[in-house]
Amino acid sequence: MKGLLIKDLLLLKNQQRFFLLIFFMSAGMLLVGVNSVFVINYVTLIFTMFTLSSISYDEFDNGYAFLFTLPITRNQYAAEKYVFGFVTGGSACIIVTVIALIMNFVRGGAGTLELLITALLYLFMSLLFMAVVVPVQLKFGTEKGRIVLIFIIGLIFAAGFIVVKAAKTFQLDLSTVIAALTSFAAGPVITVLLLISLAAVYGSYLISVNIMKKKQF
Repeated sequence: MKGLLIKDLLLLKNQQRFFLLIFFMSAGMLLVGVNSVFVINYVTLIFTMFTLSSISYDEFDNGYAFLFTLPITRNQYAAEKYVFGFVTGGSACIIVTVIALIMNFVRGGAGTLELLITALLYLFMSLLFMAVVVPVQLKFGTEKGRIVLIFIIGLIFAAGFIVVKAAKTFQLDLSTVIAALTSFAAGPVITVLLLISLAAVYGSYLISVNIMKKKQF
């Protein structure tokens, strides 16, 4: 797996200008007062999505046939994509959060704990994002995978619309429910979200392994 990680990190290095631009843009947005939560979410998602690009690179020009002549297993290949996504997304999240905290400190602002908790939540969301997109990309490839992802996003929005409509039908105040959930202590909530994220990633990993084992090169 180490060799696969090095390969993907070298691919990342080839696009270092793009990612440096993202960081400078993020720092600029924070400097002019753009919402820190938005910037952290944006950068974390961008870097996590590079996992999809790495899979596309591997697929290009029948690259799998070459990769699996090396001493790696399909299980290791699938696992590496999740590790790589966590490393890139997590690193980006930490760097931007540190910049946001520095900006917040310079401005004498409060809410440091809230910012840290928010960054952690977005890191969990990036794990859930990987849990969905990695098996889709491995199964359908770049072009078809994009269509499937659009369909999945559409389903998520449709589910949200149904929930809102159902809440109105049953006269349920969603803001009250959200306020009740956020009133709980941060520790237990973060623990539950972490467990959910890890369970989703593990389930996704098993699906990805099954997909890779069925692939013919």
